[in-house]
Amino acid sequence: MRASQTQQAVIYARVSGAKQVREGDGLASQESRCREYAKFKGYEVINIFTDDVSGKATARVGMQSMLGFLHMNASTSDEMVVIIDDISRLARGLTAHLELRQSLAKAGGKLESPSIEFGEDSDSILVENLLASVAQHQREKNGEQTSNRMKGRMMNGYNVFSAPV
Repeated sequence: MRASQTQQAVIYARVSGAKQVREGDGLASQESRCREYAKFKGYEVINIFTDDVSGKATARVGMQSMLGFLHMNASTSDEMVVIIDDISRLARGLTAHLELRQSLAKAGGKLESPSIEFGEDSDSILVENLLASVAQHQREKNGEQTSNRMKGRMMNGYNVFSAPV
């Protein structure tokens, strides 16, 4: 990148489901934080990509669109900055996190976040992997708690599933 050029960036935001898009403000608040970070760093945000699926999955429409965009623009710049609000917005599993990090790097993306400083040294990689593991644990724990609460409601005589047709 030439010194006179402004570093270009894209934003990636993810929530766990369509209900969070309809009833919440997760995508907009993530975008706001990422835009503020980009402004602070002097980056020009040129595109925003979003998903409303579980962080366990790596096959996501918004993620695939972003990777395609990065590949198409790889020849016009050195590395494009990909801003995420938090490490759990990229993935909620260590394997998914590592796979997506590798895909981003191959596409010419450099991951940044206002919540964590990514680095290539051994300590930074350890912290990143630990945080990705914590995100996976939180996802799994949420699933366990939901299942346990549903069982408790059933034991109290409530129907926790949709009524049969």
